[in-house]
Amino acid sequence: MSSPSPRTRERQPPAIIRERLAGIVERVTFQCPRTGWTVLKVAPFDAPHTRVTVTLHHLAVFAGATMEFHGNWGRHAKHGEQFECQEAVERKPASAAALERYLGSGLIRGVGPAIARKVVRHFGAETLRVFEEEIGRLVEVRGIAERKLESIRASWSEHRMIRDVMLFLQEHGVSTLFAVRIYKQYGNAAIAVVQADPYRLARDIYGIGFFSADRIALALGFAADGPRRIEAGIRHVLSASREAGHCYLRREQVVEQCVALLEPEHVEPVQMRAAALLDGLVAAREVAVRHLDRPRGPGDGVTTDAATASGRFTAYYAPSLFRAEESVARAVASRIGQRPDVDTARIRKWLGAQTRRSALELSDEQRAAIEGIATERFSVLTGGPGCGKTTALRTLVQLLDAMGRRVVLAAPTGRAAQRMSEVIGAEAKTAHRLLEWDPVRAGFRRDANNLLPADFLVVDETSMLDILITAALLDAVPQAAQVLFIGDPHQLPSVGPGAVLADLLAAPAVPRFALTKVFRQAATSDIIRFAHAIDGGQTPNPISPIADPGVWTRGTDCLFLDAEEATGAELAFVRRAKRVIAATIAGAASTTVTSDGAIVGELVRTDDAGQRGVRFDKQASTEATTAQPEFSIPKRFLHVDLEALSRTSTGLQELQTVLRRLHPHSTLHHGLSLTAAVARLYTKTIPAHLGAATEIQILSPMNRGSVGADALNTAIQTAVNPARDDLAELRFGQRILRTGDRVIQRRNDYDLGVFNGDIGRIVGVDPLGPAVDVAFASAGLPDREVRYDRQALSDLGLAYAITIHKSQGSEFAAVIIPLCTQHYSMLFRDLVYTGLTRARKLAIFVGSRAALGLAVANVDARQRQTALTAVLADLPSGVAHAIVDREQTRLDARTSW
Repeated sequence: MSSPSPRTRERQPPAIIRERLAGIVERVTFQCPRTGWTVLKVAPFDAPHTRVTVTLHHLAVFAGATMEFHGNWGRHAKHGEQFECQEAVERKPASAAALERYLGSGLIRGVGPAIARKVVRHFGAETLRVFEEEIGRLVEVRGIAERKLESIRASWSEHRMIRDVMLFLQEHGVSTLFAVRIYKQYGNAAIAVVQADPYRLARDIYGIGFFSADRIALALGFAADGPRRIEAGIRHVLSASREAGHCYLRREQVVEQCVALLEPEHVEPVQMRAAALLDGLVAAREVAVRHLDRPRGPGDGVTTDAATASGRFTAYYAPSLFRAEESVARAVASRIGQRPDVDTARIRKWLGAQTRRSALELSDEQRAAIEGIATERFSVLTGGPGCGKTTALRTLVQLLDAMGRRVVLAAPTGRAAQRMSEVIGAEAKTAHRLLEWDPVRAGFRRDANNLLPADFLVVDETSMLDILITAALLDAVPQAAQVLFIGDPHQLPSVGPGAVLADLLAAPAVPRFALTKVFRQAATSDIIRFAHAIDGGQTPNPISPIADPGVWTRGTDCLFLDAEEATGAELAFVRRAKRVIAATIAGAASTTVTSDGAIVGELVRTDDAGQRGVRFDKQASTEATTAQPEFSIPKRFLHVDLEALSRTSTGLQELQTVLRRLHPHSTLHHGLSLTAAVARLYTKTIPAHLGAATEIQILSPMNRGSVGADALNTAIQTAVNPARDDLAELRFGQRILRTGDRVIQRRNDYDLGVFNGDIGRIVGVDPLGPAVDVAFASAGLPDREVRYDRQALSDLGLAYAITIHKSQGSEFAAVIIPLCTQHYSMLFRDLVYTGLTRARKLAIFVGSRAALGLAVANVDARQRQTALTAVLADLPSGVAHAIVDREQTRLDARTSW
């Protein structure tokens, strides 16, 4: 298998020429103590009678301060022009008046405007020197006694330390935002910590990765091939491997990726040092190892090479992942074979009575699954759409309730929990809410020392569970409690590390129950029929609403709208061809057209009825004249009619000339590109047929590209929530957020209590803050409003369109799935299957049927490197459930190491 790339760099800002602004701070308009986000009014030295707005992250800026700001001018939609500062340096106050205001602005506890005036009048130009060198002399000023002096001394020392830390960090390329975070983390020891080990920043502070820490280290003089840098590289490689879903890497992967990461001048010595330092980190227990005998299951991902020729190899882990994998294996093994004391005959009798009372139809598979799950301490239930998982689970919960069991329902995401609550008729919680995250302790309240009050835990959508949250869940379940994991093994794996569901199903000892029969009612749904066809490797052929408009009234629930969108290569060719055509029309000479070095024709200027244009004459290579300018056409564009292209005036017309073939039912025949077709479905067609209140979700295979989630979000936002004078908005980077926008949380934020994939709606925008208020729906509860300040805003994105990966565990009334060949790198069977099964009432593919066929035929062979199956096989059934280092495991759900 291919190794995960170590080059997962933090996003770098584009190179921008910075401007300088120097002046006196007139007023601190706003400052957030938690993030340091500050808005100032400044009187510039070069325009002292004006006041400009400056925004920055800083912890110690006060009125009267003389500052030098470095950044760029920008324009806020509501507040106009402002200076966006990236670096700020405090200078000596420019005048006695400024000094007086500076000291009396609240900078120093116990010194107000009156005391500040007395101090400046007493010491004059020597005031700042006195504060720096002879602060004890302040008792010379009437009103400052020894007790007040000590308060002033402590406050001045704190201010000076903050100023020195900010200045030191900025001098070494750290932005003011991260300087604030670093000071908050380390306090007055920040400079000493960074000087001693700048790579520690990557471990301790979110947002500062290896590459940022590495820049600081190299600037401080750390050796490019030194042990500190190599050790940091090893940690980064192991930590970054989880982005590919891996729990561990093999020795050669760690060394090779570390060398590729560091790009040393001499490779071989660094390889040898990396191998030795890896052993040192293992000895110091900073890297964990597990010795595996052979591949044991779909997640082991081990290839046959020198390291495994003997059937044995060493797996290297970040410690948090090692502990989590060990913890899950022990929790499962401790329950296998330990049957609860239940009366099977009574269960069968109750099932019979229940089905008669409710006229419920249970299949033999469902009956067997319910009976079996009730008699196991740990089990897994699987099934695809329409196979009756929901009915089986609802009946199981009713049975457990009749048995007097305390049942706890959980799911990985808020939307999955909400759906679980609706279909089961009992409260379900997200895993994080169930475990009660405590931001003060930076850990879950529920753990091995504070167990959940549960006799039976049911977790749905377990294909989404990564190894860390699974460990936290099982750690908090009483040993006597039963546990059921439910999932669809054909859906995408978790975003985080591990392959929990796949690994459990690969372990022979784990009890599992599979529902495979599609019920008659479900079989009438094209969504369900096509999903099972895709799972079996068969490409479905949904009806086109253009070919058969009657599908809207017949209630067909899965459609395909054939549409096209120009690729990057097609757009580049059109631009180049248009430039050549324009030059030919403007010039006196014709243009020779070649392909692969051979002449294929000549582009000639024409003058028809006073209108200049071009004509393309095909001719033999012998007719070429070397004096003519040359236009080279790639073979794939030889079909393009250059004369027709010269007459186009819109992007749609250009696209029609570039496409080799046009589907007879393409939206292009109706003047709609793929993006325009998606927008029309979202804004008009689907609301017209399913109702204006219908929740519609666009699910794209990827974020990038002209029909990726990012571009589609911009298009849909413009269509449904455009800029208006009466509508508050906030510009943040390339994004615009407005009141009413549909938004998604893009990573777990334990402090705010919102998690990766949560979808909400903006209900308020504070451009000055800057901040937005977002309402999130909670299962069985009123909407919960969360305020996002500037620091948290970077994790919030538009959600009119999201990736299929982000949709896992969610269900929407209608989904639109754009599919085209520009999504090639992400077109896999499990991706399309997952996207389709997110739809409850209607699913519409938009794009190329060839892309759908490509995805169905393309099985993702990339295997995750995990060892849960192997560890389970090595543990005896009923082994005592012991957690290695419980306190550290409690933190692992949040930390990266």
